[in-house]
Amino acid sequence: MEKTQLKPLLEGERIFLRKHDLSLASTMYEYVDKDRERLDRFLPWVEFIKSAYDEESYIKLTHQRWEEGTHFDFGIFEKEKNEYMGNIGVHSIRWSDSRAELGYWILGEFEGKGYMSEAVLLLEKHLFGIGFHRVQIRCSDLNARSSEVPKRCGYHFEGIARHDAFEKGKFRNTMTFSKLSTD
Repeated sequence: MEKTQLKPLLEGERIFLRKHDLSLASTMYEYVDKDRERLDRFLPWVEFIKSAYDEESYIKLTHQRWEEGTHFDFGIFEKEKNEYMGNIGVHSIRWSDSRAELGYWILGEFEGKGYMSEAVLLLEKHLFGIGFHRVQIRCSDLNARSSEVPKRCGYHFEGIARHDAFEKGKFRNTMTFSKLSTD
């Protein structure tokens, strides 16, 4: 498939996904800092976010990667209140194979309400609509909450890659889930 751009705004029933803008940096930092202990258990980047400036740098990097077509990162917003809740992104893109991976996180107070499942389904619909054939989700086998999302969204469990990543001084196992455009 040819490299293309994603829409910067995707609207769902209760949420919308929007390409990051710099005005969100302080809020993103506050959310990460507020929920740092919970997020840090499973996300390797949390320890590097020490200020709103770090989030600004991250957003600028996402804009660069967006233009390059190598990574598309969105904020997840509750529609009714226009409230930021977390992020979802498309990464590990292989245009030649028409495949990509989704990664996500949400602030603890929004967990368990179906927002992330809605975000995954909304983003995958867009990806399949522009020609992707395979979307996958990978997460630590210790992250039960995260692994429930692809299950609820109809992803196929492909297995566990043992000692697939080295994080925080130790190896971790990675669960892989996938969905095809033909599923």
